[in-house]
Amino acid sequence: MNVERYMERRTVTVLPETPVSEVEATMEENRFSIMLVVAEDGKLAGFVTRASLKGADGETPIEQVAHPVKFAVVPSDTLEKAALIMLENRLVILPVAVDDRLVGVITQGEILRGLASGLGIGLPGTRLTVRTRVDSDDLYRVLEVLREHDVRLVSLAQGGGDGTHREVILRVQGIEDRERLRADLEACLREG
Repeated sequence: MNVERYMERRTVTVLPETPVSEVEATMEENRFSIMLVVAEDGKLAGFVTRASLKGADGETPIEQVAHPVKFAVVPSDTLEKAALIMLENRLVILPVAVDDRLVGVITQGEILRGLASGLGIGLPGTRLTVRTRVDSDDLYRVLEVLREHDVRLVSLAQGGGDGTHREVILRVQGIEDRERLRADLEACLREG
């Protein structure tokens, strides 16, 4: 799951010489809280927020009040990398650039959509949560039980843990006998 698949290629940007008043109007019209500033050659020149425009003279070129862009991803980066950058830096939008030239943006919504798709959220199936011991072969035994029951694994994710155990979240399809599967899973985890 790469950024390229989920990024928005059509972006609304402003040129560095655009007056603050025009930028404010564009942000209002599009309901943006942030606006990227991009030179005519496509090179990222900065960004502004509604808050950074407060008190600025309407005729001032936006490049004079713009902040430098500190974070960007390339189209081939993973959604996980983009999500971490956004979380660690409290960003709502992340530029996607190639050679410092803007080729798109990715938002929190697109990242959520991509991660949900990768986890199989929305597909028919069952969500199983199992508690496995850290540094054990518990997960392999769980997968073996699923195979024995002809259950198809759609996705697997790790949840929280306490240092000795971790939560593993499985999305599966094709459960024929839920009670027997539950009993076999409990037995395999007790034996370990």
